[in-house]
Amino acid sequence: MIALAFDHLPAYVRAWWKLRRYEPQKVTRRLLRNWVNQFPKEHRSILIRLAANIRFLSKQETIRSLVELNKEVLRALSADEITMKNVIYVSTDTAGSSSGVMLNLLRNHANLERRGAHLLDSRDLDGIRKKTRKLRTGAIIYVDDFSATGNQFIESRDIVFNSIEGAFSEFFLLPCVCEEAHQQITAKGVEPRASILHLRSERPLREECDFISAKRREELLTLSLGYWPRKWSLGYGGLATNVVFYSNAPNTTPLIFRGSIGQSPVQGIVPRFNDLSMEDA
Repeated sequence: MIALAFDHLPAYVRAWWKLRRYEPQKVTRRLLRNWVNQFPKEHRSILIRLAANIRFLSKQETIRSLVELNKEVLRALSADEITMKNVIYVSTDTAGSSSGVMLNLLRNHANLERRGAHLLDSRDLDGIRKKTRKLRTGAIIYVDDFSATGNQFIESRDIVFNSIEGAFSEFFLLPCVCEEAHQQITAKGVEPRASILHLRSERPLREECDFISAKRREELLTLSLGYWPRKWSLGYGGLATNVVFYSNAPNTTPLIFRGSIGQSPVQGIVPRFNDLSMEDA
């Protein structure tokens, strides 16, 4: 049985109920018990609380976010007399990006093609050049699900920008953006439109967050360093993000939740697809 105080069982149930729709690995009650029981008893209650605190976006919530954000952008463009026929949607070609999947979801649920919008991939520079040259004015809308530092998006966007001919406003439409990425992307003249602005203060393993005490945080960081190098234990860039999508966990998710590559020696509750062994995938 799971070694938890009775008053922490509700957090255990919340964690399972929330994460059960994660697609890369089915999160069962047994999996959650096995995950927490890997760690010393003194850390189990706080780890369950942290698991229950993860912000999980289901497929339905992701679709709803994309559709509503798109409506907002189109209303703003309509006020400037820009119609759908002058809107180009772009999926960004970046490593590990789910941009193409997100654009397909938006296309299907917002009837983009039927309404006259243009859909292109960021690698199709010739197509972007020809389409913008023909339209001359309008808007470019980049689509993805998540941006942490903003670096990958900016690298892809800058290549696209050099192929744009004409006057086009730029938007980045995504369900969640970290404050680090929001600042960088805005500085580039692109307007991020997101349902969630993920602040540092919302990430329990960052010192800016008061969800747990500083002492508890240090104990958990020390625990993590027993399995992973400091450079990676809090996820890419040390961002320690606390948002997980149904389709995958961002690579900025702390490894204590993702587990080890191949799920050994540490099994995670929300491993990324590339964290799983071939037998588990």
